[in-house]
Amino acid sequence: MEMSVDPMLVLGKAIDMSVKMKGGEFPLGAMPLKIQRIIREANECYGFPIDYLAGAMLVVLGLGIGNTHFARLKGKWDESAILFMALVGCPGACKSHPLNFAIRPFSDLDCKATQEYTKAYAEYERQKELPMKERTEARPVPPVNKRYLISDATPEAMLQIHSENLRGITMWNDELAGWFKNFSRYNKGS
Repeated sequence: MEMSVDPMLVLGKAIDMSVKMKGGEFPLGAMPLKIQRIIREANECYGFPIDYLAGAMLVVLGLGIGNTHFARLKGKWDESAILFMALVGCPGACKSHPLNFAIRPFSDLDCKATQEYTKAYAEYERQKELPMKERTEARPVPPVNKRYLISDATPEAMLQIHSENLRGITMWNDELAGWFKNFSRYNKGS
């Protein structure tokens, strides 16, 4: 009787064993092999704690999936890839660096999108000032800034940003206290 062995499963188990030997408790073998490799190499190169980086990577994977896919549970309940995470550790425990490392691709996308939005908004303003005959559109439509991340926003601003980004966004705060402070923040006059 011939048995087949899944090399990916064997490699995942080996990585789990190596993490346990180093004192880590995060079940790294449950993650896709490419993500395991990124986490392992970042741990070896930069010293990022495996559990902090793996947790941040899970949040980033959820952000990447957004509202594009849902898991159907019990045949009637749809659940999206929304994840909530707070890293809690002693000061100097290297919490921020793994978070910033994991979120960087989306920070870069947001930066590019903001640059494009700035150009599009300038063109929108220019079109509004033109006489009707010279406009490319009779009523110029204001552009929308597509985003993945927000970090410092009032509840009203968050509602506006979310309504323009139905794929999903992530509230990103380096300090947990900043996230709590945003709950009671309002614009002037509210």
